[in-house]
Amino acid sequence: MKKSFLLLNVVLVSLLFFNCETEEVVVNETNVVQNKNRIDKKKIAFDLIDLLANTEFSTNIVESLAKDRTPGIKLSKILKENAALLSDQESYQSLKKVVDKADNQLKSNEIPDNIEIPELWLQKPNNKSVNYADLLISFAPEGDEKSWTKIEAYTLDGEVVFLDVKDIPNVPVLVIETKGYETLKAEVDYMNTQLQTAGLQNNRFKSAKMDLSPTSKANSGLETTKLDKIRLQNDEEPWISGAAEVYAITSGIKNTSNEAEVKIIPMYYLDYEGTTYYPNQIMLFWDDYKYQAANIQLFEKDDNYNFKQLVTIIVDGIFQIVGTVSGQPWVNVLGQVAGAILQAMPDEWYTNNDDYVDSLYTIQKNKTYTNHVGARGNATVTLSPLFIPNN
Repeated sequence: MKKSFLLLNVVLVSLLFFNCETEEVVVNETNVVQNKNRIDKKKIAFDLIDLLANTEFSTNIVESLAKDRTPGIKLSKILKENAALLSDQESYQSLKKVVDKADNQLKSNEIPDNIEIPELWLQKPNNKSVNYADLLISFAPEGDEKSWTKIEAYTLDGEVVFLDVKDIPNVPVLVIETKGYETLKAEVDYMNTQLQTAGLQNNRFKSAKMDLSPTSKANSGLETTKLDKIRLQNDEEPWISGAAEVYAITSGIKNTSNEAEVKIIPMYYLDYEGTTYYPNQIMLFWDDYKYQAANIQLFEKDDNYNFKQLVTIIVDGIFQIVGTVSGQPWVNVLGQVAGAILQAMPDEWYTNNDDYVDSLYTIQKNKTYTNHVGARGNATVTLSPLFIPNN
């Protein structure tokens, strides 16, 4: 999902956030994750090649990845399941150190600057029977994908081969990912925690399980808006990038002081563009808001940017707006909050990739939206009201 989209530059008028077809973007720079702190995926590749010499392990890993329906499987899970076969091998211990370090980082009381969780997924050739004797090991290159000219991969003998960036290989490829599905889950949790600490989010997401109880006793249940269907435009994403890691930022006004309520909602199922998904996912919790309208903005996780700094800029931008909107109609403020979220995003998200996906402005309570197209023309969604009664 790394296709460039043309974003028209227009003067920002808050009311136009709801009715116009184009958007203005005022950008801020966000800290780039330093490569020196990143996991060495090439080292993981060669350790895996050593372990794949074990026929039973090779069979286990290929079968697990071939039938798995998630975007990837944690490397720590694979190692644990095959410990009896491999734990005495040096390559196994090397990989275990990597995954243990990643897991221990998440147990810290402090929010890490950079989250990497090693996982594996399998790219199978299109319309061809799979011969796993031809299996290659690979990983995405560093840097901006627009600069990629080839994909480095290794045979089971450790020989280097180079693959095309756009064309799916005609052999199976075991792909090493450190910024994928599992990392997104952890980053979303941390981002919501930061929003709660800043006072921009209530406690609904604080418990280990999502709290679906109404915050007000006035109603006998929970009033929500759910996402019934979503489809993104086709693109020519490099195959090595795998499934997209998409999340939504929802925003609304929570009180008469025009203070914002902001949530990060992961969309783990939204793997590929050009595919229609039917998630039945709750996106808006209406008793979180004072007024009956809210925004939903879609983004793809950018591997190169510091998520902690990103949410800090979002918080700062929203607070700056709240400090200047006294006396303004709440509907104006709703648009300005959405604008502050866009302004927090890095310049590159609008110039050379699609990390900003789309915005759905002024989604109203108790209203059904059928094949509703986002402001950017990239997302087409169907949304409907959902009332969840109390037990």
